[in-house]
Amino acid sequence: MQFYNEIKKILPKSIKLCINSFLRFPFYLKAKKDPKWITDRNYYNIFEKPINYDNPSDLNEKIHWLKFYSDTSQWSRLADKYKVREYVIEKGLEHILNELYAVYEKASEIDIAKLPDSFVMKMNNGSGDILIVEDKSQYTNKEVEKYFKKFKEYGVMLGEYHYLKIEPRIIVEKLLVENNNAESLIDYKFYCFDGTVRYVLVCSGRSKKGVTFDTYDVDWNYLENVGVISGHYLLGKGLCKKPASFDQMIEICQTLSKDIPFVRIDLYEIDGVPVFGEMTLTPAAGFITYYNAEFLKGLGQHINLPKKTI
Repeated sequence: MQFYNEIKKILPKSIKLCINSFLRFPFYLKAKKDPKWITDRNYYNIFEKPINYDNPSDLNEKIHWLKFYSDTSQWSRLADKYKVREYVIEKGLEHILNELYAVYEKASEIDIAKLPDSFVMKMNNGSGDILIVEDKSQYTNKEVEKYFKKFKEYGVMLGEYHYLKIEPRIIVEKLLVENNNAESLIDYKFYCFDGTVRYVLVCSGRSKKGVTFDTYDVDWNYLENVGVISGHYLLGKGLCKKPASFDQMIEICQTLSKDIPFVRIDLYEIDGVPVFGEMTLTPAAGFITYYNAEFLKGLGQHINLPKKTI
């Protein structure tokens, strides 16, 4: 390894990337085989302490406890951005689903000629892979195919094994737009605990610099001093307006989160009407750093852990 550290200084970038991939491969295989090992490793590296599985307290610890010691048989279905639509329909909420244009099993099947002029395309089993197309004339099938081919198995290196059980699909939905600007779309992320909504994380002002976030309680009181600037998350100033359909959003989240110890439900509002986004059992993979320790502990206290199943 010392030899490589010296010689890599003069190697072409392409060669270094190949060597790095080769060196990481055994690590990747171990993480895929043992999600608890990679979870514990990541947690210690991020928070400089081991996870307390015997007496978990904050939100992060309880997310990981639930991941390894509770019934997760429905997790893959709920985290699947395509199959979760069935769950929403079963709950009598088909009207909040965004319009679905197409579903592809492989990137090579994509044919934008058959799609509307604008749309949003994403993987059903990943994160950060959204392709916003406001004018399809600016794209070719090959460009879109190349974009999605770069996304591999999601969840391995973060210990989110339930994503590996999702059959990969590329889904195409209606492009949701606010104020004639797709980038201005506000994301309302509700923290739900067994049918009870406690807080909402509001993400707005997306740009290359990041996304602004503000946190409110269910009475739309701004929670000051709970957020921490982290990665692409930028602290807001509590200036977000309460959505017109907020009460309806709360009812939707109560219905969808019933009998689930913890889940984050993402909704949008278009012309005063709520639109479903996704359900996330492991926000930030259970390594949330955009909230301070005190607030994370408070969030954790809302989770009533079920009987251990393993």
